[in-house]
Amino acid sequence: MKLCKLAIAATLSAYATTFAHAQSPEQTLAEQPGLIRDAFASDYGKAMVAELGKSLRTSADPACLKSKAIAPDQLEARGRDIVIKWGTRMMEGIASIVDPKVYAEKFASTAGPDAAAELERLKQDAAVKRYLALAQPMRLAKILDSIFEQFDRYVLVSKIRLAAVFPLATGNEKLARRDPTAATEKKLDKLFATTKSAARDRYLALSEQASAATRAAMKKDKVPPLGPLAFFKGVEADLSEICIGARQ
Repeated sequence: MKLCKLAIAATLSAYATTFAHAQSPEQTLAEQPGLIRDAFASDYGKAMVAELGKSLRTSADPACLKSKAIAPDQLEARGRDIVIKWGTRMMEGIASIVDPKVYAEKFASTAGPDAAAELERLKQDAAVKRYLALAQPMRLAKILDSIFEQFDRYVLVSKIRLAAVFPLATGNEKLARRDPTAATEKKLDKLFATTKSAARDRYLALSEQASAATRAAMKKDKVPPLGPLAFFKGVEADLSEICIGARQ
């Protein structure tokens, strides 16, 4: 039981800090739907969806598609909408377990009473804006990986007839090369090597403290056991609408 609780805490920490990004829990929740849409609209997101489309076309029952008048070339867009819908629910559900009051108290106690206001001011600094713009592709890629990893796990555990997409699990090197993380890290390394900014350094320092406050503010005692079953339970009903059923 103790190990289970530790695993749950680690999962919560990983997902919550994906979205913390130096902002309050309220800002995180408000930002998520648009951020997830941006992730799926990115080049990496489009590549992920294209791979999902291949899987759907291979796995969908032909007789069912005919009876529902669904053309195979329609499956990719419909599958994309399903994953966005459930991925958004997953991310919003995780972010919602962060107690805003506790977050504010923890952040203020470690970073100072004016830390939250200072963070907002720093976001308007030119050097901080440049850093955030360069880092954005990596942030969006982490969101995509988080969503598809849990979606694929649910599909596997629930014995749904659909091949996995998440490249780390499938070994799809072509898809993995579309991940912008490595290229983004190189750009950021160059940025830090060639430019100095006290505002950017301060922003990053406060960001670390904000992430720590986020982890400390999670309502762990009120969270059900986590995993793909908690995140995507019920998605099979949507998948059945596009003729994806259980493995025989």
